[in-house]
Formats: sequence, C-alpha cells, structure tokens
Amino acid sequence: MTTASDKQDEGDEMALTPLGFNRCELVRIMVQSLQSLGYRQAAQSLVTESGFQLESAAVIRFRECVLAGNWDEVEKLTEQLELDPVLRMPVVKFLIREQKFLELLEARKIKDALVVLRSELTPLNHNMERVHTLTSYMMTSSADDLRHRAQWDGVMGASRKGLLASLQTIMVPELRLEKLLQQAVEIQSKNCSYHDSRNATNSLYSDHHCNKTGIPSITRKILTAHEDEVWCIAFSHDGRYLASTSADNSIIIWSLETFEPMHTLQGHTNKVTCCAWSPDDTRLLTAGYDRTVKLWDVQNCALLSTFQRHTDVIGCLGWLPDNARFVSGSERQTFLMSTSGEAIHSWTFPVRDLAISPDGKTLIAIGGTIIRLINLQDLCEMRILEETNRIMAINLSLDGKYLLVNTTVQPTQQPVDRVIHLWNIAEGRIEQQYSGSKQGVYVIRSCFGGFNERFVACGSEDWKINIWHRQNGDLLQTLEGHTNSVTCVAWNPTNPTMLATASDDHTIR
Repeated sequence: MTTASDKQDEGDEMALTPLGFNRCELVRIMVQSLQSLGYRQAAQSLVTESGFQLESAAVIRFRECVLAGNWDEVEKLTEQLELDPVLRMPVVKFLIREQKFLELLEARKIKDALVVLRSELTPLNHNMERVHTLTSYMMTSSADDLRHRAQWDGVMGASRKGLLASLQTIMVPELRLEKLLQQAVEIQSKNCSYHDSRNATNSLYSDHHCNKTGIPSITRKILTAHEDEVWCIAFSHDGRYLASTSADNSIIIWSLETFEPMHTLQGHTNKVTCCAWSPDDTRLLTAGYDRTVKLWDVQNCALLSTFQRHTDVIGCLGWLPDNARFVSGSERQTFLMSTSGEAIHSWTFPVRDLAISPDGKTLIAIGGTIIRLINLQDLCEMRILEETNRIMAINLSLDGKYLLVNTTVQPTQQPVDRVIHLWNIAEGRIEQQYSGSKQGVYVIRSCFGGFNERFVACGSEDWKINIWHRQNGDLLQTLEGHTNSVTCVAWNPTNPTMLATASDDHTIR
C-alpha cells in the first residue's frame, strides 16, 4: 500500500490484466517473489519498467518501526497509510497500542502502562471485552506471570512479528506468489480422484493429474486354501501378513511375501466369524459360532487362551492399544476383557459390530439402528448416533474421526442396492454416501484405504467389489473375478495399492 503522496497514477493502479487481476497487485507479488529467490536486479528492473514499488517508503518505515518497538513513530505513520477499508484505523491503532501496553507492563512500568490503557486504548471504544482482559493484567506479579496469563511471549519473543502479521493487509504478505501457487496445487490435488502424493509432481506448466495406478485393478494372487466360505480378513499392522477366517472352522495366516499359508490355526469347533490382530502383531484373537474367543501366538502357531463368557454367536472383536485388553461383541452380551481372562465389564445391549478409537478411549458399538459411543475409561455411554435403517457393519478410519456404516432396509433374497454412509463422528452427521453395492441377506463389510485413506471399498452380493473416491463419492473402479458374494474387504495399511477381498466362493483375492 502506498501513501497519498507517492501513489501511482490512478489509472495504472486500477488497471486489470486480461484475466481480471489487479495489475499493480500482480506486479508487486512478482517483485516480491523475485527478491525472495535472490534475483534482486531482476526485481529492480521490473520495478523500474512497471513503475510499481513493492512497498512505499512509508510502509517500509512502518515495518521497521513496528519491529523496533518505536511506537510513537508507528502512530505517526498510520496516519500516512491508505488502509484497506476492512482493516479500519481504530483496529490498527488498537493492535499497536495493545502491544505497547503489554511491553510497558512487561518492563514493570506500571504507571506508563496504565496511561496507555486509560488514555489510548479505552478512548478507541473498540473491543471493550479485550480492554477488560488487559485491565486484569495490571494485577500480574511479574513479567513471567504476565506472559503466562496473556499467553504472550514478550519483547524477546515473536510478539512484534505477530503484530506485524496482524497488520499484514497494509503490506504485501510474505511469499505471496508461492502461497497462491501452493493453494492452487492443493485445490487441484484435492479434486484429483486418484491423487497419490508419493508419485505426484507439482509442475507449474500443467494442471495436476494422477493416473489410476494407485487403485488396485489387477488380481495378483488367488488364495485357495480354505474349504468353505471366507468370512473375515485382516492385515497385520505391519502389512506383512493376512489373517482369514472361514466357515470351515479354521483360521489361516498368510505370508504376503509368498502368498502361501504360513500357519493354519485349528481349535474352533464351528464357523469362525471374526479375527483381530494385537497392536504389536504377535497375537491374534478369533471368535465365532462356538461362542468362544481364542487368543493365539501367531509366530509359534500356539493357542494361548480360550475365553468362554458368551452364550451366543460372537460377531466382532477389537483390541485396545495397550495390548492387554480387548472387547468381544454379540447380540446378547459384550465384554471388556483382559488377555489374562478377567471380565472387566459387560454390556447387555445387542452388538453386531464394533470399533475402538486409536487412543483406546472410546468403544463404538452398533446394534439395530443405533451407534453407541462408550467411554472406556469410566465405561459410561457418551453419545448415541442413529441411522434410519438397520446397521450391518462399521469400519473406523485410522485417525478415529470417521466411520463407514453399512446399512440394510430388510433382508431380501434378491440383492438390492445399498448405501454406505460416511459419518463425521465429532459432528454427528453423515458427510458422504456411496452407492452401487448390492446386499440381500449377508453382512457386507466396507473399508477405508489407499494413500491417506482417500478411497472406500466394499464387496457386493453381485460378486463385485466397488471402489469410490472418499471425498466426492464418485465410483472409480469396479473389480470382478469372484464367483460368489464378496462379503469382506481389507486394505493393506502399509501398501496403499494392495486390496484383499474375501468371498463365499472360498477364495481370497
């Protein structure tokens, strides 16, 4: 911004580029960018040819005086500056005098600070609530006490730079051109359906675009060791192994180096519905129709414990991050257990599926149309979210902020289109929905995946797998190959291009 005395010709100041940008503003951020890159002679040549100075002499002096704490001079210079109408003079003066007041108080010049408060800040009649807060700082006992109470780092800190940032609308903000370019790239990346920043390059010569290589599209292996329907699959946290459970009563641990069974765990006497890796990947929980939960040592293929608390089919499991506790859920009863066998707590509401927040503080349990959020510290119900239709399965994002919810209207023999909802847990609202998967009588599970969990995947009773863009809900890919319903999908947590799918055709792909 310039002073009235050194302003350019009004026509030049207001001239627009062919795309409608203010020519003066554009030239100034170009000059600033050249200077920041070290091309000072080129910057000066642009100033000379265009006639637009990056900043007027008054603005340069204003910046210097603020950083030096020369408040009398700063006050004089504010009268010379043509301020943006949005940043009115009282606002500018208030911010300047507030800094002046705090610095005097920090120096324990109590009387001088009081004069500024009474004679300079109060008469502005601006932000009186803040004036009352500043008044309370007069009672601070020391400079340290002031800095602590005001959450202000003092003269020796960055407070003057912070003030300058608050007044930045009267100057060209630092690195403005680079920030505008960064914003443009971020918006294009956000709108890129296949974005993968590991492979993306931000060229300024062309618009941002990623190809579909980040989305699984080719069957790499077909795993065929199970003799019946495969109901649940789960990757280990390190992405090296895959656990699968089946209606053949077995659990298989697959090596993802060889894609061969590493261990087959036998011990359940009926169909195995679910499994869950311990946080350190050394143990695996399994449960199912025999109403037991079993704890396995994965590397040694050894059964460590069998827990017999439930009186009906167990449908879901989840570990707490302490590696010592877990939750098992069923329609009749749900238990918070220790791996030593202690039943710490139980709930009697029906639970079809569950998830535990990454910090271990919240249990998310679903039953009927209800999503319950339970505090695992005091074991009390914190909140209830409700769907319109019956909930079949859920999947929690890695950051614990979002929940995928698979619902069904009424079980039907003929599969029909079902909608998956993306819930924002903190805000308690549905943020997106995904259509295309078909569901009739079976539980179909969805999952997050891909780089930064940008995608949502779900199986279907039409034997297909659908992959959507998480943010905009667009269907990006449909995978085929299974010969029966695909009921569970899992995305490798360390390889964002690897997706595993489990099917009633007895195979995993």
